Amino acid sequence: MLYRCHQCEHFSFHAICPTCGAEAQDDNIPLDPEYYPEFQYRSRGLVKDLFVRRKIEKELHSKLDAVLRKYSEFEKPYFVNYVHLAGEDPLQGTEGDKHSKFRLFHAVLVRRGFDELEQLPQLTNKLVRLTAFRFLYVDFVKRTERHVSANLESTLQSWIDERGPVFRSHLPLLLYYLWGQKVHLDEVAFNSNALPLVDDEEMERIQERCEQIYFDILVERFQTTLEQFDPSLFVTIYALDAMSGFEFEDFLAKLFRTVGYDVQLTKRTADQGADLFVEKFGKKTVIQAKNYSENVGNAAVQQALAAKAFYSCDHAMVVTNSYFTPSAKALAEASGVALVDRRELQSYLDQYNHTILEAAAERSAKPASSGERQSE
Repeated sequence: MLYRCHQCEHFSFHAICPTCGAEAQDDNIPLDPEYYPEFQYRSRGLVKDLFVRRKIEKELHSKLDAVLRKYSEFEKPYFVNYVHLAGEDPLQGTEGDKHSKFRLFHAVLVRRGFDELEQLPQLTNKLVRLTAFRFLYVDFVKRTERHVSANLESTLQSWIDERGPVFRSHLPLLLYYLWGQKVHLDEVAFNSNALPLVDDEEMERIQERCEQIYFDILVERFQTTLEQFDPSLFVTIYALDAMSGFEFEDFLAKLFRTVGYDVQLTKRTADQGADLFVEKFGKKTVIQAKNYSENVGNAAVQQALAAKAFYSCDHAMVVTNSYFTPSAKALAEASGVALVDRRELQSYLDQYNHTILEAAAERSAKPASSGERQSE
């Protein structure tokens, strides 16, 4: 059986979460309610087991059947819609507030005839977690089914190539899906008639193979990046020093666009102290660009303030490849003007160059991925 821990969101084949330990046992939810402890027989000793086990197991199975019938009846619309309406934390309000969405949801189910929820107090939140878990699993299957190939190696290769490092946490989901689809049963040592479905030794073997596949993918992608990357795209602070004032303004526009801002350059003359405008999350900032070899003084801060008022901007900023005088810093602090000096501009440059590198890596990865899909 596949489990998901509510506390750490770890997937595994163990009833006790291997990440959180025994303390999280009640929060480790199986994908099948049959494995809830409420419906599992607990030994009462050798003698009592001989006389009462069969009777108690029959009662537990009867109770489980009733719960599964009711859950099937109420899953849509009640459980499904509740998980959507409750948002990120559908179990908020399980304790305390009797008017919480969870308490109201529980009352709706009981009034609609789900009497077993009164007898088993923790069952409502477990079934809510189960519903959320099923959402996640269905989404996972949609993303995964097209990666299944003729053998395990090619399946892992295609899946990891697309999913990246998330394979580490989602590997139990993949193996559970393959087992359910009766795929690669001869390549994975599934314990179909026992728990766990995949034992620790087998999981370690497959994880090691996945790590090697992922490493090989990264090596191939980086090789392509090395071969295709255009070093002229990579910008150093010394390249900025060599720019003219207008070139510096143009580059700042490119930089801010690359890191996620909407950018508008102003006309070259009579700009009222504004060199460019950047906007993000509805907040507009006017920028004074100063490509100097000397420290920048008060005048630049005053120009930024004037431009902020003239253009009705939310913020004002001065950006330089140099540094600011103490009086400029004091004026900027008093008036709320943001200052980006050489040190902070280098941070922006690092982010810009990192984005350029990522884009190059993505471009080099796409041909391989599309080729994989065509061959499936």
